Amino acid sequence: MTTPSDASDASDAFDENSHATEVRERWARPENASVLAAVRDALTGGGDWRGLLRDWTQPWGTDNDLAGIPLAGTDLSGTDLTGVHLGYADLRGCALTGCDLTDASLTGADLRGATLVGATLTRVNGGLCDLTAADLSGVHADDAVLSRARLVGTTLRGASLRGAKLVGADLTDADLSEADLSSAVLIAARTEGAVMTGARLEGVRRGTLRP
Repeated sequence: MTTPSDASDASDAFDENSHATEVRERWARPENASVLAAVRDALTGGGDWRGLLRDWTQPWGTDNDLAGIPLAGTDLSGTDLTGVHLGYADLRGCALTGCDLTDASLTGADLRGATLVGATLTRVNGGLCDLTAADLSGVHADDAVLSRARLVGTTLRGASLRGAKLVGADLTDADLSEADLSSAVLIAARTEGAVMTGARLEGVRRGTLRP
């Protein structure tokens, strides 16, 4: 028997998938091919990609909307991505070493195998993102939201995750050695096989979502 809660969850999943499809498809349209190429070149070459976005999104002039963009395998090391919307973006295998993603949105983004060593992810919203086998060694991700994110086999050695929300996250086989998880929320998180040698766990909240 379908409960009202089940129906609500199904509706939310449909809306989420519909939005993901919409933001991804805009970059795949033939008329936007030149914009995509120009933004990619600006991102990798230090150009004014925000200006390109402002021109493209007139009359609104949004300079931070990269949601759904396909950038798999791109080297974005050291790029300033503060406050950028990268929800549902394809960032598989990207080099994001030293990037500043403070206050960025990574909701549903695909970051499998990406390298984010030393990146700043403070207050990032990465709910539902996939960081499977990614390297986040030494990241600064205090107060980040990573609820229901996939961090399977992810390297988080020495990461700062103070106050991070990891509700329902999958940390199976993740390496959290020497990480600072002080006051983090790991309610309903999966941690089977996770390595936490030397990790700081003061004030961590665990448990389940249901009694």
